[in-house]
Amino acid sequence: MTADRRESVSRAPSALSTDVSLAVIEYGDAASAYARAMTAPGLPRSVVDDYAIVVDVLALARKVPLPDVPPLLAVGTRALLRVHHALLG
Repeated sequence: MTADRRESVSRAPSALSTDVSLAVIEYGDAASAYARAMTAPGLPRSVVDDYAIVVDVLALARKVPLPDVPPLLAVGTRALLRVHHALLG
């Protein structure tokens, strides 16, 4: 008999990593809906700054370890909510 020396097959992603990945995708979709509005003339600087936070969070969420993503998305979601309310007037 010979020992099986094949490389182990990588595991399927966990339910948590799938949920977090889907949340990042949804967050990105929601954020992109506001991109065009950021070029409107006369937009307050605070709104543009909040949108910059949204974009930075999206970039970071794709790079940080999985446990750090939900708190990042919470910060970004609050910033996106401020952008939304500001655009509603």
